[in-house]
Amino acid sequence: MFFWVATLVCVAMVPAMPPELRWVAWATAGIGFFWAVLLSLEDLLGPGEPPAFRFPPVVPEMPFPPPPPPGGPRD
Repeated sequence: MFFWVATLVCVAMVPAMPPELRWVAWATAGIGFFWAVLLSLEDLLGPGEPPAFRFPPVVPEMPFPPPPPPGGPRD
């Protein structure tokens, strides 16, 4: 969305530019349009959601048991 908006802003600024510098606004709009199209195609043609995990995550074993809750029996 950023490059689409940036392209529109650059095109909107063309009338406000001095005639000898209008090429800058058009060039910037062209570059923004180029990236907007490429990134839109990437979003449309790229893979969707990542596939689900095949295996459950490995939970490492704890080297010692957790401490007893506060106020529990004492040794």
